[in-house]
Amino acid sequence: MSSRFLTTVATVATLCASNLALASDIQLSNPAVRAMPPGAPASGAYVTLMNHSKHERYLIGAESDVADAVEVHLSEMQGDTMKMYQVEQVQVPAHGQAQLKPGSYHIMLVGLKKTLKAGDQVNFTLIMKNGERLPMTAPVLSPEEMAQYMPAGMKMKSMDHSKMNHGEHKHLMEDGHSDH
Repeated sequence: MSSRFLTTVATVATLCASNLALASDIQLSNPAVRAMPPGAPASGAYVTLMNHSKHERYLIGAESDVADAVEVHLSEMQGDTMKMYQVEQVQVPAHGQAQLKPGSYHIMLVGLKKTLKAGDQVNFTLIMKNGERLPMTAPVLSPEEMAQYMPAGMKMKSMDHSKMNHGEHKHLMEDGHSDH
């Protein structure tokens, strides 16, 4: 056999192996970022993670160059007040999904470096506990366009992140207890 043929076979085998390694069991759908007025310090990002594997997976973080900090948070009603906490991870069940949406788990963009206007695109990298890094591009949507992400009965105005003090939020530990 010629060395050229062996080189071609080796190259094809390497490409096939690398494509298999890049295939993920996690599928991302319906990404979105909420448009914010000029000067707003923060915004929220939302996405559905579908796990096609037989093992639980965990989202542990995210990165984006549009904010000083990118954190995974949980918002929940406690009485008449919406409380928000940073969490260490979000479980994506085997053959199930985790929906990051307003009023629940979401990605916080804290310390926005630019105004996020409807029609913009934001690039993210989602970080999984197993070390996998998932690229994602999310459109920036107007409050009217964001209505599809809202739980029944909740208005986006009640989720105005620009008025929240993100430096004061509690950090929710894996066991569900606060570290404060």
